Amino acid sequence: MTLERGNAFTPVASATMIWPWTTSVLGGAAGGALFFLLNLGSGLGAIASGLTAAVVFFSLIGGVGGVMSRKADRRGRRYAATYPFRYAAVPAGIGGAGYALVSIFTGSIIGGLFGGLFVAAAIWITVGLIAMVVGNKNA
Repeated sequence: MTLERGNAFTPVASATMIWPWTTSVLGGAAGGALFFLLNLGSGLGAIASGLTAAVVFFSLIGGVGGVMSRKADRRGRRYAATYPFRYAAVPAGIGGAGYALVSIFTGSIIGGLFGGLFVAAAIWITVGLIAMVVGNKNA
């Protein structure tokens, strides 16, 4: 994928070029395992808690790590610094959709949808603000 002006896939290309895949997978797995172990007393709710925490940590670590990493692609970091909230939409979409899917399968449809929207908004604001503050220094 290339970063072109006016291309609808530019935020996706930017996020995938600078996304620290290994770090975000390991962080998501560690966060999910921790939440699973902390909620073992709740029965099957521990599985849902672990999966949703893994998705949220994967998205947060990937989004923030992509902006802060020096090994990331220069064009992707520049795009994230120029358009921080467009860049943050990709991790927010991944985190919100993953949270909603797990919540729908383990709970209710309406609760899963609204929970996914809330998680997506929280990730979008967090990653967008961090990209806005840190992104210009690393570009």
